[in-house]
Amino acid sequence: MLDERPEFVREMGTCLTEDERRRANNLTWERDRRRFVVTRGRLRHFLGSRLGIPPSDIELEYGPHGKPRLSRRMPAQGLHFGVSRSGDLAVIALSDAREVGVDIEEVRPVAEADDIAALCFSVAEQESYHTLPPGERPDGFMRRWTRLEAISKALGCGLGDPIPPGVRDWSLHTFIPKVGYIGTVVVQS
Repeated sequence: MLDERPEFVREMGTCLTEDERRRANNLTWERDRRRFVVTRGRLRHFLGSRLGIPPSDIELEYGPHGKPRLSRRMPAQGLHFGVSRSGDLAVIALSDAREVGVDIEEVRPVAEADDIAALCFSVAEQESYHTLPPGERPDGFMRRWTRLEAISKALGCGLGDPIPPGVRDWSLHTFIPKVGYIGTVVVQS
């Protein structure tokens, strides 16, 4: 949960880097700034706990599309993680040996869902999506969307980028982190 007490937000902010603080301050809405700080602070606490170092000592690097990963200078190079946030909720996935990606979304109607499905979903996904009754489409769309996003995040690529050969085998798990949300976590097989 991201809507925390001001004291907790301040505490989480103490372990952020200057760059992370700048990113938070560049967000337009105060609510979004708080949620970013809590998400990033909790990520640093989880990683620090796993590595046995203070959260403020975690060094991150970023891929070409902004995917964070542990710096090459950090111990436990086999530790992979993924982060997603939507609304007042965040999810962090950790894996000791394989690439991992996660995405969560608040289930809501998306006016452009059919257009997005036509652009982003596979033919099979489009067909199964279009067979859903209207009342099930928001959930069905988000279920498929979180799968795509989780895989893209795990690969560190954009949605429009082709999936490189040899990385098509993923274990997928769809979950409901909270009523009104849906998520998918993927781990490379």
